[in-house]
Amino acid sequence: MTVSEEVRVWRLRVRGSTAAGVVCLALIFLLTILDPIELVKSFLSALVLFFAFLCLCGLYCTYRYWRGFREDEIRRGGSAETARARWHELHPPPD
Repeated sequence: MTVSEEVRVWRLRVRGSTAAGVVCLALIFLLTILDPIELVKSFLSALVLFFAFLCLCGLYCTYRYWRGFREDEIRRGGSAETARARWHELHPPPD
């Protein structure tokens, strides 16, 4: 697998973790609004743990995406500084 393909794979995994995390968070809020019974409360705690797992997976995938992106940029003749500048151009930090 080339570095560019690896970057695409990790970007897809980041997006998948984000989408699953949003769905999980929506289910958590929905279940807390519906005044859960005992069975749903145990399911709710499992969802919270799953959401925490998705957050950790998302952080790891983002790190791997950045590392692959940086290596790809360096392999194309750039440097770590140009990779960082291009990364911020593609993914601007929040204001």
